Amino acid sequence: MEDDQGVSMNYAAFTTMNRDYYDHCGRSMLRSYKKCLSDLMPMYVYNEDGFEVKVKTVTEMGWHESPEYTAFQERHSNSHVKKFAKKGFSVIHAMKNISCDRLIWFDADTIIQNEIPQHLFELISPKDVLSTHFSVWHWKNEKEWHSCETGFFVINKNHPGFWDFYETYRHIYVNDRSDELRRFYDGEVYGRTVELMEKKGHKMMNLNPGKHKTPISRSVLAPYLNHFKAGVKDNLNNETIESRYDLDD
Repeated sequence: MEDDQGVSMNYAAFTTMNRDYYDHCGRSMLRSYKKCLSDLMPMYVYNEDGFEVKVKTVTEMGWHESPEYTAFQERHSNSHVKKFAKKGFSVIHAMKNISCDRLIWFDADTIIQNEIPQHLFELISPKDVLSTHFSVWHWKNEKEWHSCETGFFVINKNHPGFWDFYETYRHIYVNDRSDELRRFYDGEVYGRTVELMEKKGHKMMNLNPGKHKTPISRSVLAPYLNHFKAGVKDNLNNETIESRYDLDD
């Protein structure tokens, strides 16, 4: 891929999951990547339990239990906060350690239905945009809170504001800066980081201008991505998903 000046672009996809999630629906997600996107970019998987990922073309990242992550888990008792922090700390590690021009997250419960055209990636993540994401808003305690639907997002590692984005996102986790968050979940942390970066003048691309609560199915990515929500995915498994989308390895 090339940007608008003809410079070759390097994309990388990443996700995280544990063994139970892999056995339930994560394998299907990785197989859909292999079928639709493996010719365009590598996929890195943070396999939280150290299990073997049996999908060709996928690179295992293992699990990097940093002192900061361990300390976060020890400080918090809320099971959901602890659970979603695994995703947050995977994002922190990937931003620092995966070499690429554009870093693209796919949730483990997302199916890539069709090959995403190269030109679409170029359109939604141009060189002057720091983050491409789905903004969502929630009303609580007489205040509208901004967060992001983080089933999919793109971070521009070549952007001048990238390391500021990295340090801001990391700072919220490491220093428990949850005072401006509706909940201490990864989507709220990402949304707060986006807000802070925008205040500094960095350009973002919100793929949810209509403020939908379930934005992916109403976006330009609808023909390509299916993000299973709780309830729906609970009634599915790898076998049914792989049969529906003709996935194998």
